[in-house]
Amino acid sequence: MLPDFSFEQKYWDQNLFVIGVDEVGRGALAGPVVAGACLFRIMNQESGIMGKKVDDSKRKEKLQRSKAQRCKEILKLGIDDSKRLKARERERLAKEIIKYFHIGIGEASVAEINELGIVSATERAMKRAVNRIMKCELRIMEDKVHDSLFIIPNSTTILVDGPHKIPRLSGFGLDRQEAIIKGDQKSISIAAASIVAKVYRDKLMRKLDRENGKKYKWGLNKGYGTSKHWSMISLYGSSFLHRVKFID
Repeated sequence: MLPDFSFEQKYWDQNLFVIGVDEVGRGALAGPVVAGACLFRIMNQESGIMGKKVDDSKRKEKLQRSKAQRCKEILKLGIDDSKRLKARERERLAKEIIKYFHIGIGEASVAEINELGIVSATERAMKRAVNRIMKCELRIMEDKVHDSLFIIPNSTTILVDGPHKIPRLSGFGLDRQEAIIKGDQKSISIAAASIVAKVYRDKLMRKLDRENGKKYKWGLNKGYGTSKHWSMISLYGSSFLHRVKFID
């Protein structure tokens, strides 16, 4: 089964924004770990966004109709866990996702991974992805506060893929989190985050591959520990983009 809006809906019913978060590259030998964060645009920017109660019943009805229609459109796209999709499907879906979601991308560098360890570095990437949405993508709320269709939400809920919440994630209700095991196969927002993060990181690894003479074939293996990648490390030694503890 494909992911749906079941997790999101229970928070929407409480007039909360929902941001889905997932990471990619955690197990790679080289390159940064990248996190994606996705916040569903309940309404298009010309109509309004989700928030607290709207007194005008006609406007409230308009909000609900728009949300329902956009949910139907998204479910037809085939959004899924990025690992269950081919590269071409991910790239196609990423172009569609940006039409329906506010997007945040966060990275933690190889230097940060070497210094902090992969767990803390992954958490840092996730925080950066969420903060990007809150500080950049949602500025539209501030710009449109005078319009009664643009309502600032009471709070925000974070849906995180995996068994653990993001520690020390503060600001504007971001302490409200739900960790979902295999969340990228259950929640549309998390699945969308997994796709945009994967497409972003794959493109970055191809760029890093070109810049480093294609010695390690990162354009193909994306930094993961394939037999070819290991053989290239044996031949050339490690690079500054390899994670020290992963190849020792």
